[in-house]
Amino acid sequence: MGHYTLISSCIALMALAACAPAETASEDSDEPVVQDDVVVDGVDAAACPVFESRNWHAWVDAMPGPDSRHTLHVSGEVDMPTPGYAFEWRVGAADRSATPVQRLLLTATPPDGMAAQVITTETVRYQGPAIAKLYKGILIMCGARVLADIPDVSIAE
Repeated sequence: MGHYTLISSCIALMALAACAPAETASEDSDEPVVQDDVVVDGVDAAACPVFESRNWHAWVDAMPGPDSRHTLHVSGEVDMPTPGYAFEWRVGAADRSATPVQRLLLTATPPDGMAAQVITTETVRYQGPAIAKLYKGILIMCGARVLADIPDVSIAE
């Protein structure tokens, strides 16, 4: 009976080892590893359902006039897994240079109920106060992913 106890103990230990969390990066790797449960700036790293994005444009409306304020406009296209997603924008951190790089955080909420499982292209737009007239760039984030780095921000005067 001693052999059966040893074998069952080994099987139990292997089962427990399989339940332990796996290591996510080797010690030799310099690459960052994003885990499904990592939260960055209050946003779940795996919370970005965007497959691809393209056609990003950014510009500052600096038209003169009474009570006019500079406004940042950003638009682009995102491919989503189903139609009906709702999009929200949050203004993220900007660097402190005279011509800053502004981060914008895009959040996509899936539709309620059943939806067709078909990749759908949606146009997303942001409009909000500009922190500068000149920008070095705009970084579009979704979860912990960079969707776009827009280096050319034009000015409409």
